[in-house]
Amino acid sequence: MKSLRLFIAALCLMFVFIFPACRAAEAPVESTTEAQQESEPLPEKKTTISIAERGKETEFQLIYGLKDDESPLAAFRLAKLIMSETDIELNRVADMHANREKNCEILIGTFNRAEYMEISETLSDDEYAIKTVIEGEKIKIVIAYKGVFALMCAMERFTQDYLKTENGIVTVPADIDVSGKFSEQDAMIVSSLPQLRDPCILVEDGVYYAYGTRWIGFKNTSGDLRGEWEELGVVAQIPENAETNYWAPEVHKYNGAYYMFTTYRSSVTGHRGCTIMKSDKPEGPFIEITNGHITPSDWDSIDGTFYVDPDGQPWMVFVHEWTSTDDGIGRMAAAKLSDDLTHFISEPVELFRADDPSWSRAQVTDGCWMYRCEDGQLLMLWSNSDSAGYCVGIARSADGRVDGTWTQDDELLYSKNMTGVKYDGGHGMLFYDTDGQMYLSIHSPNGGGHDRPETPVFIPVREENGTIVWDIWKK
Repeated sequence: MKSLRLFIAALCLMFVFIFPACRAAEAPVESTTEAQQESEPLPEKKTTISIAERGKETEFQLIYGLKDDESPLAAFRLAKLIMSETDIELNRVADMHANREKNCEILIGTFNRAEYMEISETLSDDEYAIKTVIEGEKIKIVIAYKGVFALMCAMERFTQDYLKTENGIVTVPADIDVSGKFSEQDAMIVSSLPQLRDPCILVEDGVYYAYGTRWIGFKNTSGDLRGEWEELGVVAQIPENAETNYWAPEVHKYNGAYYMFTTYRSSVTGHRGCTIMKSDKPEGPFIEITNGHITPSDWDSIDGTFYVDPDGQPWMVFVHEWTSTDDGIGRMAAAKLSDDLTHFISEPVELFRADDPSWSRAQVTDGCWMYRCEDGQLLMLWSNSDSAGYCVGIARSADGRVDGTWTQDDELLYSKNMTGVKYDGGHGMLFYDTDGQMYLSIHSPNGGGHDRPETPVFIPVREENGTIVWDIWKK
């Protein structure tokens, strides 16, 4: 019994002296770890990536691949988009010439980069993805795509949704990881109109009117461009000397009346020429007010359009067709109109030639349409052919005058090459729908031999930095 009491006493002494000593020996280790954690905090995860200060030089280089035709052009467009939003000038460079020592890159179409291919290989046709990749000091913004329309959607989404300015610094979120799919419904409306060449759209009192070659008219009262169109038949009274080529009617509202600028071949002159007809309502009938062709009687002239300059002077801009020029090259021409639009009050002047643009592959000047930008620049939409077929280009007046000096934009507004779509198309004009969205109207395809007829197609566009661009990214 005495020995048992001694054992219990010894055990108590161990709890009193030995175990507290063990805890005391461990305590400094714990307190040291906490001190280290306080003095060396874990690095905070980036929430934003700084691109540059507005208007200042950036560390980012925009890298594009050379595997497809779209990437270099896409890089140019993306650089323009970023510049327009932020005043930052991006250095664009092909991947093979990229400075590998730079830490900041925007990658687009770089098919030999692992970080690009990892994303691209997950995409199906018409899909895109945008992702920020941060690896230590290396920052990459990857824009991957499958198809040109997907690429356009990706660029617009990146610049509109993610490129922000905070306190003068241009940033993007550090955790972008989004994808999307191009929808043809967002990019264009293939109308339910039947075969109709050179479509012109007039919107009046919430009603859409469509006019096209053969002087056929249609009306859509649904309020929806995808809605049904009622045929109005021939909406013009055919002049006695008009025998064929009832082409490209445009209807413009002016001083309370409706004027049709159009073309026909005259049995008197043996030439095609432009005329002007008038009606007191959009449905017609439109009756000729010019006493025959208003354009020179010894020219083949087609596709007249209407423009009123800032001084209130009305003009007709029209095509001097290649079939009657001295060298077989089409011209664009213009002349001042009388206030009642019945005759020219100036001699026609030549504006430019069909072979002026770098992209031109034909002698044709077709489908002119005038547009003045908010900054005063004067643009003309017109059609010719590039390497892929019928297309829509943009010409601009250097001094904002109809009879000024005209230059040609290298970038087309519509081309099968540009879009990758199945059909070419052209003879463009601009109109606003009942919600105020601007549209480009074309017929597509151009000519027969396709699995659909020449169909009016409407593409949402907008004015941006003194030009017209597609507006296909819808939130």
